[in-house]
Amino acid sequence: MPTSSPSFVSAEEEMRNWAELPPDAISTILQKLDHVDILMGAGQVCRSWRGAARDEPELWRRIDMLGHADLSPELNLHGMAQAAVRRSAGRCEAFWGDYTDDHDFLLYLADQAPSLKSLRLISRYNFDKVLKEMIVKFPLLEELELSLCSDVGESGVFGVVGKACPQLKRFRLNKDVFYDFEASDNDRDDEAMGIATMHELRSLQLFANRLTNKGLTAILHNCRHLESLDIRHCFNVCMDNTLRAKCDRISTLRLILPRLSDVRMRGQFVRRQTSDRGFPRIISSSSMDAQDDLSAIENQVRKLIDDLRSDSIEGQRSATSEIRLLAKHNMENRIVIADCGAINLLVGLLHSPDAKIQENAVTSLLNLSISDNNKIAIVNAYAIDPLIHVLETGNPEAKENSAATLSSLSVIKENKVRVGRSGAVKPLVDLLVSGTPQGKRDAAIALSYLSIIHENKGHIVQADAVKQLVKLMDPALGMIDKAVAVLANLAMIPEGRTAIGETRGIPALVEVVELGSPRGKENAAAALLQLCTNSSRYCSVVLKEGAVPPLVTLSQSGTLRARETAQALLSYFRSQRHGSSLSVSKWLTGAAYL
Repeated sequence: MPTSSPSFVSAEEEMRNWAELPPDAISTILQKLDHVDILMGAGQVCRSWRGAARDEPELWRRIDMLGHADLSPELNLHGMAQAAVRRSAGRCEAFWGDYTDDHDFLLYLADQAPSLKSLRLISRYNFDKVLKEMIVKFPLLEELELSLCSDVGESGVFGVVGKACPQLKRFRLNKDVFYDFEASDNDRDDEAMGIATMHELRSLQLFANRLTNKGLTAILHNCRHLESLDIRHCFNVCMDNTLRAKCDRISTLRLILPRLSDVRMRGQFVRRQTSDRGFPRIISSSSMDAQDDLSAIENQVRKLIDDLRSDSIEGQRSATSEIRLLAKHNMENRIVIADCGAINLLVGLLHSPDAKIQENAVTSLLNLSISDNNKIAIVNAYAIDPLIHVLETGNPEAKENSAATLSSLSVIKENKVRVGRSGAVKPLVDLLVSGTPQGKRDAAIALSYLSIIHENKGHIVQADAVKQLVKLMDPALGMIDKAVAVLANLAMIPEGRTAIGETRGIPALVEVVELGSPRGKENAAAALLQLCTNSSRYCSVVLKEGAVPPLVTLSQSGTLRARETAQALLSYFRSQRHGSSLSVSKWLTGAAYL
């Protein structure tokens, strides 16, 4: 019996089939897709699909970009996030994203989403200042999550949140692991006192926070509507009878176990029930499933560690590869891997003659370093010199990840000093010259962290970094903001200003003030302020480059710091008008008509 031949559909016919779908069907399909998927391709199928993806603000009312951090090396996730917000046409009510380490995007979100009700940010660093600036523009915010965000909560930022967001009902502040250095109780409770100003909270989650009984009492006293409270791994809290009585009205509690030895995610889920006498009693049930999962992971990690210790190249390749993946996304895994003693072995393998083992080892350390506790453990395992070895001898990906690891370690102030003194600056600058685009980006980020410390500034200038940073200010390379951030720090020392002046950095900085991103303009203006106020010669060069008109514009429409910096620089120019510089007077006269 003859069989029918298979039917093949050409690409052109397939496109026509999709294009012929009615608009309602296209809209329904798009609403079921991930926003990143739409921006990557689904919205590009044909004209009708592009129109539906671009012209329907309702599709972009709630933007979820979580779970795509692993794509960041290949995709411009920040640009995609900005495009998503732009398509919402001012109607965005929710934005969720991880590894959104672009301050400019957050400021853009603040300007473009006045109706935002839900904001979830995962894995960010050093953005207290930006958070303060943006949060005041979200008066309707009802939900805020800041998870795995290092160095957030200082300088009274949560008090600003409480005042700016009177409708906030759900707040989550989650650290990856409990970390408590020597500090007074007042310092430990700084964040809690800010949270206590969020009077309308219904749900609060503080994982691995340093607050004490004093801070928790303030929260319970001021947040009268609180119904759900999660304080697992808050080991400075002692749940005594007095505090339990204050928690009487909380319908759902999650508490820590009493022993620090039980730190690995073995929390208690606590729910209130009414006893026969009418008083609430607390019934605890251990999270057995979580314990079983962690026990299995621990057994797996211990077997992998045995392979790390072996003399087998294949065994070490396989083990480092598996540890690299285990540490990539999961917070609990990072804790288990470190606790099982993998860090010292991985540091040792950075000198492996096998390129793949070396690459896997350095990438594993990069993933583990997301935990602040692990940052300290990695440095204490004498990892900095081996990381420099990889930076100098590894394959391109290993070099990238070594630079990224040094950057991650340098988030902590003490590590900035140790990395700067170790000799890491020169190979990082070399990577700016000869690295892959991602390697150059990672090196620039590492240098931006290191350049915050005064003693590192001179090392960076001596390594001839300024010339390379100025070259990276080509818009086609997409690295202007990172380069300008380093230059702004280096402009604070005489040799840094000299290097900027000698490498034609001033015209590049003026161009950024005129055409750059909000953050780029802010840092470029700060660099120009240092150059002008410390050298009349550089001041003349800045004026000749036509800096006044864009500075006037920036003084009126930039970020808060940018406006203040531009105004200070313009005031300095005015103060020079009565001197011998006719060019200052000429430019300021022209500026008055802008």
